[in-house]
Amino acid sequence: MSKLDDVSRLAGFLRGVTIAAMVVVPLAIVGGMLSLPLTPEVLSVNIDASPDATRTQLMLAAGLSLLRPLILLWTLNEMRKLFDAYVSRDVLTDHAARLIQRIGQGFVAMAVVPFLVRPVQSVLLTIANPPGARSLAIGLDSEMIFFALSGGLIIVIGWAMREASAAAAENRAIV
Repeated sequence: MSKLDDVSRLAGFLRGVTIAAMVVVPLAIVGGMLSLPLTPEVLSVNIDASPDATRTQLMLAAGLSLLRPLILLWTLNEMRKLFDAYVSRDVLTDHAARLIQRIGQGFVAMAVVPFLVRPVQSVLLTIANPPGARSLAIGLDSEMIFFALSGGLIIVIGWAMREASAAAAENRAIV
């Protein structure tokens, strides 16, 4: 048995886990949205919202909270495609390298979106407060840094794999 068989077998297992995650994540989000009241606490934005915040403001803040799970689902789908490629023994190719880069881009987006969304949510949820009691929350945490660095690493690995794939194709053309 070759190492490529091991890669293919593990990729098949991980593809199944990824597909399961792609089913569970939306179900958990929808279940939470249907069973819990729409409050700032439920949105997990850690912002002292105005007691006068309108339902529209809460819904907009909730909608912004959904951007990150949407990016997660897109990234999981790119991972599923990569595992599909590995199951098919499409390992050291430009196609696989591009998928790796897209996964890295998803990780970077997972870092950037909360950094951009949190200030907008804080303004939305405190705009009903009187002047001087409104807030603009900007924050950076270790999770954002981890996702940004991991995403950058994965993008560079994908880029290097694309270069290696191009060199291998050039070598095959010469032989």
